Amino acid sequence: GCPFDFNAYKERGEVFGITRVSRRPEIVGLGFVSLGGALLATTATQVAFFGVGPLVCFVLLAAHSDRTMRHSGDLSQTKEAETSVTPFLALLDGRQSWKVLFEELELTNAGTAVALALLAVLRPPWMRWVK
Repeated sequence: GCPFDFNAYKERGEVFGITRVSRRPEIVGLGFVSLGGALLATTATQVAFFGVGPLVCFVLLAAHSDRTMRHSGDLSQTKEAETSVTPFLALLDGRQSWKVLFEELELTNAGTAVALALLAVLRPPWMRWVK
C-alpha cells in the first residue's frame, strides 16, 4: 500500500500498523515537523511561527478530531480503548503489542524513511542549502 494512504488496509480491522503507535498519525507527523522547525529556529519569532504555533494547533486539532469522531460515532469504544493520540503511549502502557507492531511493519516504507533520514543528516556538501 501507499505510505501516505493510512486506510490502505481497511480489511485488517480498526487497529493495525501505524494506528498502534498513534490514533492520529497524520497530525502527529505534522506535529513532529513543527517540532523540527522549532529546533532549527534561531530567533524567538521563528520558534513561535514555525514551532510552537503549529504544534499547539496540531494538538488542539487532534483533541477536536477525537471529540468530533466520538460524537459522530466514527471513533469506536474499542479503538479508543486500544489506542492513544499520544505517540507510543498505548505501546508503553501495554494496550498494544510491540511484537504485533513489528510484524505489521512494512519494511519498504521503514527502509525508505531511514534512508531519507540518513541522507538528510549525512548529506554531502553539494546538497546543503547553507554552506
